[in-house]
Amino acid sequence: MIVGNLERADLTVEFLTEKARMSLRNFARLYKHKIGRTPAKAVEVFRLEAARRLLENSTRNIDRIAVQCGFGDEERMRVTFQRNLGVAPRDYRKRFAVSRVATVA
Repeated sequence: MIVGNLERADLTVEFLTEKARMSLRNFARLYKHKIGRTPAKAVEVFRLEAARRLLENSTRNIDRIAVQCGFGDEERMRVTFQRNLGVAPRDYRKRFAVSRVATVA
């Protein structure tokens, strides 16, 4: 459910609890117990992984990738990349893009 809806701006813990028909507290507790991280952190990680794949394997504009992955804009994606990976999306692409993609970009 999360991965298929990453582009949604309203992909919040509240949205997820509503879809699961659970209370916020119970959902968060069960999710963390089963998955090992909070629902909000899980959404962030899924968005980050989707953006990483697109940066590595496509020539799409970085702002478009940010929107597609649910960050909203390039700045929010940059902050998430810095916090989790210690690198900006542009630098990540330069380092890890597949060579055929890097030459086209």
